[in-house]
Amino acid sequence: MIPGEYQIQPGQIVINADRDTRTVIVENHGDRPIQVGSQDR
Repeated sequence: MIPGEYQIQPGQIVINADRDTRTVIVENHGDRPIQVGSQDR
């Protein structure tokens, strides 16, 4: 195995299928780019 390599079984992987989803609209009026992320705790 190569460091950082993923060994995944064939087929689809469903992540967080039973979790609620949210939509967030973000506007940036500044002169510099921003990053938007999330943390699930």
